[in-house]
Amino acid sequence: MQQTLHTYITGKYFSAGGRFFGWLTTLLGITMVLNGSIAAWALLPVGFLTHFTRRQTEFNLSQKAFREAVSLAGLAFGKWQPLPSFEYLFLKKNNYRRTMESRGSMSVQQLEKFDGYLKLAYNVKLHLVQQKSKEKAMQQMEQIAQDLQVELRDLTEMKYY
Repeated sequence: MQQTLHTYITGKYFSAGGRFFGWLTTLLGITMVLNGSIAAWALLPVGFLTHFTRRQTEFNLSQKAFREAVSLAGLAFGKWQPLPSFEYLFLKKNNYRRTMESRGSMSVQQLEKFDGYLKLAYNVKLHLVQQKSKEKAMQQMEQIAQDLQVELRDLTEMKYY
């Protein structure tokens, strides 16, 4: 019997800065609890919630539905939508810029990442994978292609003129 529900974690919900402040809030809560504050118990789970909340995409092949959801402690929240037919999976190389500024200087960092997408009918694209190395991204995309039985195209070497 073939599995009909496929779940793929596509990234973290909170940024690195948000997760950092979540852990700081948790540490603050621990120190306040140790000093006898009862209200500080509400601060303790903030770090765990910010760190373990993820974005995910789920496909239910038996009901022909998909959803882009937020997963919190294994529970997914998101609206199921009708699943149009699959066209193909593709891996693409993208360049990103990150600008870091301080009072006296500014620097721009160029990043190259490999993004994996699933193209559905009606020109709908779902972002499924983002990795720094092509090998890791291709390995994940091959697993998805096998699960969903969809053609995988490697568009990383395409040249645009």
